[in-house]
Amino acid sequence: MSRSRVVPSWHGSLSLLLSYAVTLALVLLLAPASVASTPTLSTSTTPTTTAPTTPTSSTTGDTGAATVDTDVVPVQVALQAVTPAIATPGSGALLTGTISNAGPEPVRVGSVRVSTAFRGLDTRSAVEDWATTGSLETPRVIAQDDIDALLAPGAVVNFYAPAPADAVNPEFDFATLPVRIEVTQEAGGPAADRTAQTLPGSELRTFLPWHAMDVTGFNPVDIAWLAPVTLPGGADQVDPDEATRAAAWAEAIGPQSRNAALLDGLAGTSATFVVDPAVLEPLDPVASLTEAVVQPGEEPEPTEPDQTGQPTAQPTAEPAPQPTAEPGTDATSAPSPPPHPEPTADPGVGPTPTADVPATEAPPADGEDTTTTDGPEDPDSPQQPVEPTTPPTTQEAVQALGEQLATIPEEQLWWLPVGDTDTGALLELGQEVSSIAELVGRPLAQTPVVRGRTDLAWPLATAYDDDLIDRLKRVWTHAGGALGTRGVGHGTLTGAVLPSGAITDAVQTGSAARTHTSGTVLLGYDERLSGIVASAGAPDQDGRTVQRFLAETLATYQEQPAEDRSVVVAVPRTATVDATALRRLVGASDTAPWLAPTTASRLLDSADPAPVELPGAAPADGELTAYSIPAPSPLTADGVARVEEARADLDAASSIVPGSDEARDTWLQALDRQYSARWRQGPDAWGEPVEQAFAVSREILDGLTINPTTINFFADEGVILITVTNELPLQIEDLRMTVRPGNARLRILAQPEPITIGPESRATVQFRAKAIASGQVPLHTSLSTPDGTPVGEAAETEVRVRPTGVWIYWLLGGVAGVILVLGLVRALRPRPAQQPSPSPEQNGPAPGSDVESP
Repeated sequence: MSRSRVVPSWHGSLSLLLSYAVTLALVLLLAPASVASTPTLSTSTTPTTTAPTTPTSSTTGDTGAATVDTDVVPVQVALQAVTPAIATPGSGALLTGTISNAGPEPVRVGSVRVSTAFRGLDTRSAVEDWATTGSLETPRVIAQDDIDALLAPGAVVNFYAPAPADAVNPEFDFATLPVRIEVTQEAGGPAADRTAQTLPGSELRTFLPWHAMDVTGFNPVDIAWLAPVTLPGGADQVDPDEATRAAAWAEAIGPQSRNAALLDGLAGTSATFVVDPAVLEPLDPVASLTEAVVQPGEEPEPTEPDQTGQPTAQPTAEPAPQPTAEPGTDATSAPSPPPHPEPTADPGVGPTPTADVPATEAPPADGEDTTTTDGPEDPDSPQQPVEPTTPPTTQEAVQALGEQLATIPEEQLWWLPVGDTDTGALLELGQEVSSIAELVGRPLAQTPVVRGRTDLAWPLATAYDDDLIDRLKRVWTHAGGALGTRGVGHGTLTGAVLPSGAITDAVQTGSAARTHTSGTVLLGYDERLSGIVASAGAPDQDGRTVQRFLAETLATYQEQPAEDRSVVVAVPRTATVDATALRRLVGASDTAPWLAPTTASRLLDSADPAPVELPGAAPADGELTAYSIPAPSPLTADGVARVEEARADLDAASSIVPGSDEARDTWLQALDRQYSARWRQGPDAWGEPVEQAFAVSREILDGLTINPTTINFFADEGVILITVTNELPLQIEDLRMTVRPGNARLRILAQPEPITIGPESRATVQFRAKAIASGQVPLHTSLSTPDGTPVGEAAETEVRVRPTGVWIYWLLGGVAGVILVLGLVRALRPRPAQQPSPSPEQNGPAPGSDVESP
């Protein structure tokens, strides 16, 4: 009989409670990780995207962002573009940019809010105040993007804030509106009571120019651009090592260089390019003259013929067409915002890089083979090796640069002296006008310049006064213009480029071209606008740079709208520029009805004839005006003396090494470029080429020695022989020896003839001397080049002098007398009588005679 077991009713309830407790514990343990690793979906219909970028600190006053500490405030806001850059009735505006989390913890982002005030910033000081302090209230919210996402550390999300046409419609004919961009976060209790609060440090300020007036109603400001195509500072461009030198020139003029960005970004515009001719002639100095001289009997190694040819700056093509306006500069309509992809970021790994989308290839033409490339959709297919792009050689880069310069109209091509001679620093040092003119007037060694202007100067100085301009004009006159194209003494200085602050104490609001009392036209560039352009290459500056530039120029126009005025924008020599950013700036400038593009040459021709004097004060320093005060020059009086000493030693060493003229000339050109303004960028390395030049010459000048010895000179007059050793693998010619006795016991009748010594050999040098008195004579001997430069170390040879004098004649006379007496004695001494010799018959037959036997 079976028996059933009764289970208490509370036992099942206890098991159920235990299951719930375990489940709840697992949820609590896993929930933080899930929240941190899984992005929250946005309530907006447009998701956001992420991209791995390096966190950057917020920009300060000059670009319109609040100063924050990135260690405390992680949210970073960057403005990419305002489209259109200039708002008009019915256009609206679209603001795009990025928000990044630079902190160590996830941050929830609610929305991006864009607000403004219908209050025009009609002066340049008002524009600067808004950029630096942002004290104005902006109560009108004109755009908003609801993001509502949790940003993991390192994540970046794009925002798109469209402002409808009716939101941007102030009652002005034209004005610059202040714009504030803020990132908000909901805070509070229940959902109904939550309010949007601005995240600390997330505010960014910019500008939105507006005009509703017919463009024909503007009296536009003429704007000209100056772009210096010069070499950067550094000693690697003249390093004897070929690989080091090639890398330096690729950085200077290669496809990724600053100069390439300038030429590409301003191609086809009215910009004037101010070119250092040295960019067309790379130097290849040698580390030793032994590498450059071919000895007799040695054949040079065959080299491949140069396929590139010499670069030229001759005009071979028409000017490039004007570039089309970039997105963000169209002033007609605002595009609709693109959708937001979802942010994805792992707090432990960081953001995942986004793969590049392959470009669509055009179909092959008839007769061509079709090539297909396996993409991610076919992972099992064999991958073809990717060949890295071969960087162009230095000669190829020079040729490409010359071809680009050949497309520039002649009036937009200005030439600096070779090496961009720092005339300002040399004049401040008090160097002679004739010495500076020698540098300014030296032509290119291989590529003659036959087009473009050479009557302009762009000096850098700490202060500009009338005396500097007067002496600068004398330099150009003496040199025959830059590169000496007009002949010595026939040049003229038509214009000089200076900071506008050096011409007038106020911000430049009149004509940028003023006539100096000397007759030279002073072309004053706007320091603030030039500084804005200098910052255009920064990653977070694209959008704000364009808007700030437009705001500054519109404020300039508003200060005196009825006057005919002009401004000049000079890209700093030291600026790291971006071609795309330059195109955006120029494109926005071209669409501004208050600006009219022109060339610098036209401004010179229409200069204000009223003569002006320079105040002589240093340019004022301030926001975005650091360019007007150049970096200190490494040129000093001692430095100039050192360069000239190296030049003299090179000339001297080359004069005794046959076949070294080309190597010497290359090093002399390198020393000329030690006076370049580019060394303000890298003053610490200024002395390296000078010391390398010294090493080249000292190898020759220290490679010859005099063998010391002791000489016995027992004569009244005779020849003395001294040995010179050549330790170099080079033949030495025209070497001079100077002999100087240490006292009056010996007189040198004639100095030795010029000496020729073979490679690694010795030569005996002879010269005539006359003994004056007996004794020890120290003979000081030294070697030198034909111009008197010492070679090796002076040596001292000991000479034992014993002149023959009268006693030798008495001795010889005495010897002769003794010989005479002995001869007489011998001749007078009686001789003994001789005995008669027997006859042959008495003596019998002679020995050996044949006797016949009976």
